[in-house]
Amino acid sequence: MLIKQGAGLRLLNSIKNSCTAFFLFLFMGFFCYSNSLHGVSHTEPTTVTYYLSIFDFADSFIQIPTSNVSGDSLTTNSSYLAGRAPIYDANNVKVGTCSASFLNMENEDGIFTDISNSLSAVGGLVVTWFTPSKLANLELDSIINSMVTECIVVQTTKIGVDPFYGQTFNLIVSSDDEKVYFQFVRTGTIY
Repeated sequence: MLIKQGAGLRLLNSIKNSCTAFFLFLFMGFFCYSNSLHGVSHTEPTTVTYYLSIFDFADSFIQIPTSNVSGDSLTTNSSYLAGRAPIYDANNVKVGTCSASFLNMENEDGIFTDISNSLSAVGGLVVTWFTPSKLANLELDSIINSMVTECIVVQTTKIGVDPFYGQTFNLIVSSDDEKVYFQFVRTGTIY
């Protein structure tokens, strides 16, 4: 009788150890998977660069009428434009959209532009930033190139599972004759 009970206890302990190992395996798998969803994965690049075509962006422009509110306004000329164009990655694959609106106001001191920018990429990166600028003229290429800036942006919008939520980036916006480039360099996490 003792031999049978010992064999039964060994079988019970074996089943218990197998179940414990199985649940530990499941927990570790879930833990690693959930961390990768929240930006802890070390496989995500620290620098991401996108670009848009200046021609596509200018071709999408709409103009919103502007006018002086008071008869004694110091603003001598103004325009309000908005545009939207696809963004592409380094492999020339469409990965999202950039949109911006440009409020241009001219007075005796020059032409000043307030730019509200928004970029949304397929991988979950969604950021907005504001760029004040001073223009040489009100031509479209001058207005679009005024997007050039360097700033710190934080992804504060979370849509679904988002590996970029809470991430901080140094954003460098540059341009040439054909493209505007957006280089995001990850600098940390705030959440």
